[in-house]
Amino acid sequence: MQTKQLTSWLFLLLMVALTGCEREEIDIAANTDFPPAILSSTPSANGRVVAGDFDVRVVFADGSISPLQSATVTLMDSAMNVLATADQPLSGIQDSVVIEGSTFNAASLGVGVYNMSISVTDTKGQTTTQDFSFEISNLPYPANHDNIFIAGGFNGWGADALTLVSDHIWEIQNVDLQGEAWKLKNCADWCDEDWGDAQCNGFMVSNFADGGNGDTNCGNTGLVNIRFNDQTLSYSVMPAVSYASNSMSLYLLGTFNTFQGGEYQFQLVDDNRWVLDEVLLAPGDQFKMAEMPDFQGINYGDDENDGTAERYGSNIVLPATATEGYYRIDFNDRSLAYELTFLRAAAPESVGILGDATPTGWDSDTDMTDEGNGVYTTTIELIDGTVKFRANDAWDLSWGGTEFPTGTAVVGGGDIPVTAGTYKVTLDITNLTYSFVVDSGIGSIGLVGDATPGGWDNDTPFTKNDDGTWSALIGLGNGNAKFRADGNWDVNWGGSDFPSGTGTQGGADIPVTAGIYLVTLDPVSGEYSFAPATIGLIGDSTPGGWDADTDLTLNPDVMGEVKGEVTLTAGAAKFRANDAWDYDWGGSDFPSGTATFKGGDIPVTAGTYTVKFNVNTLAYSFE
Repeated sequence: MQTKQLTSWLFLLLMVALTGCEREEIDIAANTDFPPAILSSTPSANGRVVAGDFDVRVVFADGSISPLQSATVTLMDSAMNVLATADQPLSGIQDSVVIEGSTFNAASLGVGVYNMSISVTDTKGQTTTQDFSFEISNLPYPANHDNIFIAGGFNGWGADALTLVSDHIWEIQNVDLQGEAWKLKNCADWCDEDWGDAQCNGFMVSNFADGGNGDTNCGNTGLVNIRFNDQTLSYSVMPAVSYASNSMSLYLLGTFNTFQGGEYQFQLVDDNRWVLDEVLLAPGDQFKMAEMPDFQGINYGDDENDGTAERYGSNIVLPATATEGYYRIDFNDRSLAYELTFLRAAAPESVGILGDATPTGWDSDTDMTDEGNGVYTTTIELIDGTVKFRANDAWDLSWGGTEFPTGTAVVGGGDIPVTAGTYKVTLDITNLTYSFVVDSGIGSIGLVGDATPGGWDNDTPFTKNDDGTWSALIGLGNGNAKFRADGNWDVNWGGSDFPSGTGTQGGADIPVTAGIYLVTLDPVSGEYSFAPATIGLIGDSTPGGWDADTDLTLNPDVMGEVKGEVTLTAGAAKFRANDAWDYDWGGSDFPSGTATFKGGDIPVTAGTYTVKFNVNTLAYSFE
């Protein structure tokens, strides 16, 4: 949620309010005064880290009017016992808190579930909090799943296992897809999540996504190697070719990875020729090529640092005169010659978009905002034409592509064809992807009507999603509703269909049936949906523990309220929607209180209770 909040702030800096067809001036100061955001965290929410030494790192961001002031980060075990905490001042619009693993003996922590609590405050006293769990795993690398399998026409839709070969990267080699459809899945018998790429665009879609997914049917034939990133959902299908080699595998080990680990694995691309596509190196870094990720096999160094390695030679040293940045390394395991090729600087000072489709043409860049982790964004109005991205207002490093509105960013690639419109543009120079998402020029969207908590006078606010849609989880009554923008009737959507339809400007009231819904609107197309949502109680005090929700039923007498009689043991509980953690609420008070989104566990005393929770007011009680 914090990343979405931050991107919405950056969008608001360039937003124009709609009044009929006129664009109005905006108050920049007002639109940069927002609560602080938790930009990223390691470990991540519901993520995993590999058992062993690791650091806790949290990155924060805020607007320029109310910059960051302080943050508290706490690491706890599954019983909420504090293992480490940091409470420190912050400054500026982006800062971070780091708790080094050595301070809480990270290497000694056992596998299992752990908890994080994060709180950040800005100079105006605005506070944002987040509480979540993560897992320490015995997998050799961090991953979001314990297993990944491939199924398709080539294996009778069975289950061939992929191997975790680096962080979030799963691989299977020498597969003949026979030109037929296939999918990936996280359990052999289709018991949970699966992924397919019906568009053949290099990114998988989960069966849990809105609208589900389709099979991957891109006509691949012959022996191929398949890699899948279970975090970004990107994948590759590459021909599997046999080449002569004197090494069974090859890894780069150096000061940057404490001379161990399989993160930097070379690929055999020709007879005896191994290539590591890129690695970040700094002057003074030392490294070797090694047959195994732990020096068990042969390793290669360079006693003279002259470009020809020797078996078990001295560490290779990147000269002090070299530029810090990303390098490709070629190594011949027959001649032992190696070569480093500089690819790009470690981090550009700036990244911009330019082209004949932009307001400034090819003469100057429209600078993009650095979101961290190699992601840059901007909101821009384009005309029909072409664009490219480049670093540091120069052509030494640029990115292009052939696809629109999403595609693969190719270093030095061609011009990207675009069509006229206002877009939120995102470039990821780490994963080499870009996207142009239509931006409606709207600052906020809400739902009003006699079927809503606020009636016709007060909007129930929505949250903007990464795909340009807006959504909210709301309890509604029998009656009518409409969507509107920016809290007034200048721009509004209505329709005659329920629970889904296409709204039109100034359209009819939408007839609503009482219930709890995940409501979504696409302001560009007008498409809307009211998807029924379930609310359940979960926790170690509940009959299903932390594994299964005890569903509550809608109270027809109170809008947005669910209730149910539940026998509980002493322990903790939370409320959540749709048996998932996208929407969950917790609190610190018992037997009654007001919950907070993503709040802490509610402490529960054993007994049989009538449990009530209102998704609109967030009031709860155990009576």
